[in-house]
Amino acid sequence: MLTINITKESFIMIKTVVQKYGGTSVNTPERRNHIVLNAQDAINDGLRPVVVVSAMGRYPEPYATDSLLSLLPFGDTDPRNKDLLVSCGEILTTVIVAEELSNAGMRALALTGGQAGIITDDNFGEGNIDHINTEYILSLVEQGIIPVVAGFQGVSKTNQITTLGRGGSDITATALGAALNSTCIEIYTDVDGVMTADPNVVDSAELLDEINYNDVFQLASLGAKVIHPRAVQFAKDAAVDVSVINVNKGRKGRSTLITGNTLMSVEDKMFNAVTSLSGCSQVEVPFTSLQADSEMFAALTDNDISIDMINIFPDRKNFIISDKDAKIFANVMDQLELEYKLQSGYTKITILGNKICGVPGVMAKIITVLYANNIMVYQSSDSNRTIAVLVKTEVATDAVKVLHKELIN
Repeated sequence: MLTINITKESFIMIKTVVQKYGGTSVNTPERRNHIVLNAQDAINDGLRPVVVVSAMGRYPEPYATDSLLSLLPFGDTDPRNKDLLVSCGEILTTVIVAEELSNAGMRALALTGGQAGIITDDNFGEGNIDHINTEYILSLVEQGIIPVVAGFQGVSKTNQITTLGRGGSDITATALGAALNSTCIEIYTDVDGVMTADPNVVDSAELLDEINYNDVFQLASLGAKVIHPRAVQFAKDAAVDVSVINVNKGRKGRSTLITGNTLMSVEDKMFNAVTSLSGCSQVEVPFTSLQADSEMFAALTDNDISIDMINIFPDRKNFIISDKDAKIFANVMDQLELEYKLQSGYTKITILGNKICGVPGVMAKIITVLYANNIMVYQSSDSNRTIAVLVKTEVATDAVKVLHKELIN
């Protein structure tokens, strides 16, 4: 579980709102104008905005994170140097946004993650926030200055610049919101909020007006790209609401509220959302002995290989791993001299539900829908709120569409 040590200064009664903008929301003057409008709107509502920004755009745009990484020579790069390099992307954005806010008549100051008080461990590339010292950032807010904070980064106790991994700007925003005891955290993106499916895949995807922390964490972990799962935990621990907002429609537009309510407010439906996670490999391991199984699972843990959808039978076990772990997995199994079959090209599709636990016929309905559309299911698993099926990646889009149509629409 993520934890954060919040300094006592965080509880000064200042009504702050943290507004986070991703790379595609900051890469043109027209899009950055939305930041100015949203900051002014928050001020008009009696709130003090704290702005968190990502690097500008996506590869091959020149200042995107992957574009900066492409400047490195081929071969292994020192992790410290890599973090130092990619941290520049967000810093560039902070300066530009701070200047545009200032030009609009507001006072703003660009800050690196370290200057904003974000202290991490020394884990380069996947830094974990240890604590946030809010004294300086609150002093700025008290003066009516808008802090524009570089997302995705912090500084370690040994004074090294570190990055927080993919989704790091989301993590920065929710961690700051928690530390500042903010009224709300606003995550700006290119869709209206959290949807019942990816709107780029399903035209009829519906907006969820409200969703609880646990459900959005599951959706984010299972493929939904609206907010990073590590970020949700900070908001949940501090009980700070998060709004996911379409950057083009602004604070007054329709959005999704992520909150601590027990149930999603989607008309109490049995099925609420469908999401997919590609890049999965299916593994089959014949049973040889209990000791061999124990050694295998221990070795996979030691090598940070996460397994999912595990089904155990007397003669074999099946599970899935991420494609990125396939090579390491093969090396582990070869060293243990264990037989295995490893096949890539699968996608895990998960249906999030509201009343599915223990209800007869739920799994049968899902399988029937897929089989009626000639979509083969290779594995399945379920939990209290979810049912997951494994399908070939080439039919995953069709699977999401038919499941959404038959179960949600």
